[in-house]
Amino acid sequence: WSLYHSRLSFSLNTKMLHPLEVVKAAVNTWSENQESISIAQIEGFCRQIIGWREFVRGIYWAHMPDYKNLNALDHNKPLPHFYWTGDTKMNCLHHSIKQSLEYAYAHHIQRLMITGNFALLAGVSPDALDDWYLGIYIDAIEWVEMPNTRGMSQYADNGIIATKPYIASANYMQKMGHYCKECYYDPKKKSGDKACPFNSLYWHFIERHKEQFKDNHRMRMMYQVWGKKTNEEQQALLKQAEIYLDNINEL
Repeated sequence: WSLYHSRLSFSLNTKMLHPLEVVKAAVNTWSENQESISIAQIEGFCRQIIGWREFVRGIYWAHMPDYKNLNALDHNKPLPHFYWTGDTKMNCLHHSIKQSLEYAYAHHIQRLMITGNFALLAGVSPDALDDWYLGIYIDAIEWVEMPNTRGMSQYADNGIIATKPYIASANYMQKMGHYCKECYYDPKKKSGDKACPFNSLYWHFIERHKEQFKDNHRMRMMYQVWGKKTNEEQQALLKQAEIYLDNINEL
């Protein structure tokens, strides 16, 4: 259920371990085992610690205390009840949440592109999601949790961390994991019975935030795709999304 490096995150974030101590140990191990550890592996590991982790630390200290109140997308819906139980028919959320509740840990894709992505598509308040991550994950100390959640995951900081919202439909879920194979919902269906909620909610997000993101160069292609859909296709997707949003605790 975990990756080896993830078992260091609590000790690092609470300062039981110094980042340089970890990096030196990893580099020394690589230098003695270059036949079994590639340069790409050690580079990626160290870059996360001395690169992204320190960048997030800098963002927190540079922008607090105002950062914790940012809500650029004006999202204000409550967190769905199943975030506290895992009782949902969406298999990816079910497994990611159950694992989180049991082990106080989830890997990057589960946090950013499953629990975080769904909350963003559903318009959940970043305050509510912040509280959830802080309460659930053992390594979620505020300085590292908040920029990752409010910034990278929810785009509530209006692009201080990321250049675009991290949103995705079921097509991404299928490519990144195995959850869709045993799911109640059909990842290929965009509307109608058993259509995957990620599909219609994705396009609902695209439409409701059109004025904010239509000129974002990283999202321009998706707005072109949305614009090529017929009015009937668009309305079917938006209607399906509204049904799911009105009944979000039953999904």
